[in-house]
Amino acid sequence: MRCVAGAGLWMLVGCNQVFGIHQTEPYDARPDVIPDLPYVKLTWQVADVLPSGDPDPLILDAPIDPAPRVRYAALGQPLQDTTYAPTDGAVIVAREFFTAKPDGGLPTWRLEYTLSGGVPHEVQWAPEDKHGQLTVPLFGRAARKAVPVGGGYAFTPDLAPASFQSPHIFTTGQWSEGVIPGYDPSSGAAIDYDFFNAAAMSGGRARPEPTLGDRAFLIDYGFDARCRHAIGSAQLDSAAIEPGTHSLPAAVWDGATRAVSSEKVSLATLSRFLDALGALHADPKVPGVLSGTISLGIAANVNMPPLTGVPPAAVLPTSTDLPAPVMITVLQCPYDAMPLPDTAQPAALDRFSRLLNVQLVSKRQVLGVQLASGMETAIASPSSQSFKLTFPAGIPTRITLATPSNPALALDGADEQVDIGPAGGPLTLGFVPDVVGDSADYYDVTLYQLDGGALIARRIYTVTTPQVAIDGAVLSAGATYVFEIRSFKGHPDARSGDFRPISFPYGSAIVFTRTFHTS
Repeated sequence: MRCVAGAGLWMLVGCNQVFGIHQTEPYDARPDVIPDLPYVKLTWQVADVLPSGDPDPLILDAPIDPAPRVRYAALGQPLQDTTYAPTDGAVIVAREFFTAKPDGGLPTWRLEYTLSGGVPHEVQWAPEDKHGQLTVPLFGRAARKAVPVGGGYAFTPDLAPASFQSPHIFTTGQWSEGVIPGYDPSSGAAIDYDFFNAAAMSGGRARPEPTLGDRAFLIDYGFDARCRHAIGSAQLDSAAIEPGTHSLPAAVWDGATRAVSSEKVSLATLSRFLDALGALHADPKVPGVLSGTISLGIAANVNMPPLTGVPPAAVLPTSTDLPAPVMITVLQCPYDAMPLPDTAQPAALDRFSRLLNVQLVSKRQVLGVQLASGMETAIASPSSQSFKLTFPAGIPTRITLATPSNPALALDGADEQVDIGPAGGPLTLGFVPDVVGDSADYYDVTLYQLDGGALIARRIYTVTTPQVAIDGAVLSAGATYVFEIRSFKGHPDARSGDFRPISFPYGSAIVFTRTFHTS
């Protein structure tokens, strides 16, 4: 989910002042008594590196800064503000939500949080008191130093080839990737890299700190008929950068490559995906025509949700728009490319797991907007060979929207721009995973508006059952919308409200419904 939280109770002194709430809980008013207030948590989930540069196996929780706006309510009721604790990310809610119903179950309620610059994210759940754990994954330290202006690297690796083909600079710890703009192979193997060109893989750009384990690498890529793959690498002896200067690190070129092998995507998998999409397939008249990629990377940390990064640069015609792992991608091929070429993998990163990410995608164009449905898997391994493929996440099918005038309006039929009637009334989105049984731990459902050729996220819903209650007030009259339904498998405790634990193989399936409009 891009969500979970952490351990460690915060200490309350003067609770009303800390949380800015009205006191409703009966407790001893003596200042040395801590009230038993009910709460859930919302934090960054942070994966760092050790001072050695190796991955830190301990995943930390840190309060989100700047603090998100947080509101909550019973389903169908107006949201009310509550306070986010900056010390540990606790969110105080009413005790009634942790009081069992006559049937013994807990009531389902909704918690809404909005990160700075983000869209409202509504979680519909029923956790036990103090067991609700929501996180936003962050690879690299939460406390980040600004990148100094004009800082970078200038170096020529020892033993380097006469020139490079497609050189990239990566930093680990504070994970980033950057190209060398205007690199000319005729200039030889000299690299001049300004950190202005670095793109953060998770969170904001940050200054590398070698004493805390951040490292820097040069990786060069080659291209064959179908694939992009690393053909050599060099570790810089220091990742440090200083303002207004390109430092002169030492580096030694390593042209060694390693074998990569994986099972092929089976015909049964392709058929399953196409059958589940049905009329939503990009071109149902040409069954079996899909795009997709198979990518190998050096994973930032496999104790974190692996599909929370941005897609790698679109270097292949088959490149997709699906979320990707936070990793140094050393190989990217079309999903059906076999055998896979050997690829360079820096020996200094051998303590990091290898991650294979396979994506299958069906794209369609609606009102000038590209909608990419797909399914993907992430498989972790200590080496780059003998990957066994499985796609564990259920694919959302039989998608319906219940409106005040129609209890089962199909959003997976043949037609776009389905008329759902006036905005404002309560709605219920329902769907069924294509695989019977335990095929999804939770779902993220994003409501997008199509406006002027752009796809604009308006609201994200997270649920652990395939049904979403929607306040019709979030829709505007005369507007066009679409739902993106994303299932996740690999969060074994999500249904109890704890999204932290991760298991492999990890998978996700993504379906864009038919577009619909309000009158």
